[in-house]
Amino acid sequence: MGYYSTSFFLSSATMAIITGSIVDRLGPKTGILLGVSCLGFMYLLFGFSPTYWILLLLALIAGLGHSIITPSVNKAVMIEAPPEKRASFMGIMQSGLGVGGFAGASLLPFLGEYFGWRIVIQAAGIFALLMGFLIYKFYHRKKNNNKTTGPQTQNESSPSLKDNLCYFLIRKQFLLICLFGMIIASSVGAVISHFAVFLYEVLHMSRAAAGLGLGVFQIGGIIGRPGWGLFSDRFLKGNRSGTLFLVGLFTGIIFLIIGYLFRSPQISFATVYIFSFVLGFSAAGWPGVFFITAGEFAGEARAGGATGIALLFIRIGMLIAPPIFGLIADFSESYHYSWLLFGGIIIISTVTFYGLMIRSRSDLST
Repeated sequence: MGYYSTSFFLSSATMAIITGSIVDRLGPKTGILLGVSCLGFMYLLFGFSPTYWILLLLALIAGLGHSIITPSVNKAVMIEAPPEKRASFMGIMQSGLGVGGFAGASLLPFLGEYFGWRIVIQAAGIFALLMGFLIYKFYHRKKNNNKTTGPQTQNESSPSLKDNLCYFLIRKQFLLICLFGMIIASSVGAVISHFAVFLYEVLHMSRAAAGLGLGVFQIGGIIGRPGWGLFSDRFLKGNRSGTLFLVGLFTGIIFLIIGYLFRSPQISFATVYIFSFVLGFSAAGWPGVFFITAGEFAGEARAGGATGIALLFIRIGMLIAPPIFGLIADFSESYHYSWLLFGGIIIISTVTFYGLMIRSRSDLST
């Protein structure tokens, strides 16, 4: 199982920057079609794979399709959504990702027990190809949309990979956004990998109850993504860095509360599930605001490239956090120190990020 996940996300992460630039050249509709079609065809081939090692090779190719979908959809949102509603639109899109993941994780293994995994994974591939057909049929980009929303000009409508890297890596604000994304993504990686084990081993919940706690966390993320987007658009009037500051601060505080409060098996299930939901709302509810922050900084022409670079930082955070979180628990013989240390790091990083963002804006204005 570990090899499969590594194969899938290895190509997805390493190719994120390249596929982001491809999306800027080909456009969001073509990018979505390529990504969804690649996933659909690979899932069909999964069902015919004679050996496990061929399955790993197919997973590498499927990861390429996965890597192009997020930049494509994010660029589409940048183009189609009104500026004052972008974070809300992006949050809704990201919540769809959560709904699909939750439904697939709940339904496909159950169906696989009855029909076999080959038939079920091929059915998922056919469903993906159907989605590609619907996108081809009904998604039509706005016409005469020549406005720009970032620092680029019209003659930069199709920047190359080299141009994107040079453009973004010398911009302090964008690097700050990416580094903050890596830190906040580490909270998601840690929770997804360890939360159910924590509930089972420390609070002595049953495996089913612990799994439900992780499910409630995911539901919180599904609701949090459009929720934070709406909050950013309507109440903070598009102040994206301020929204990310609140997300990070809230997430860090919840980590500290869990590390301090969840020490006894006597804690009620209701309390556990309430905090699971709140943790999901904050720790898993930020991607929509984060991606729209990166996209608005880049502008429409470079939105795909910006998403690709931002995704690379996010996936690094999600990859390195789980072993560190577990290592702290092993050395201290307690998950509580993992929660407390990560919570402190998230809060310090959030405050630092917000302070540096304000300072960099002041430098630009002068």
